[in-house]
Amino acid sequence: MKSTNWSDRRSHPRFVISGQQPVYVRAIHDGNEFHMLVENLSMGGALLMCPAIYGSLHDGQCLPDAELVLSEANIPRINLSVRWQFWPRIGVQFDAISADAASQISQLLETQVVSIAD
Repeated sequence: MKSTNWSDRRSHPRFVISGQQPVYVRAIHDGNEFHMLVENLSMGGALLMCPAIYGSLHDGQCLPDAELVLSEANIPRINLSVRWQFWPRIGVQFDAISADAASQISQLLETQVVSIAD
């Protein structure tokens, strides 16, 4: 059996999000609004804590028109695709983010000092 090389699966470095400056995703799923805490973030996606909706999502599912709440002033709209799940977390990929959203994410990541080694 071939071992998984995690660095081959990611095209962007991931950064741990500080508890001092929490980031979360606000999304609508099955008609209800959910807030999912971002554990780590990259230009390509995020690791989300989402025990409330974990069981109702499936790999490949799209969560359209979500909001990535970086701060009170920076809330870019994003589309997410569920890539994997491992209770109570899900890994999501950003789908075709706008230049403005990419810029806002990049600015936040520049302030983060702890990256996750792949």
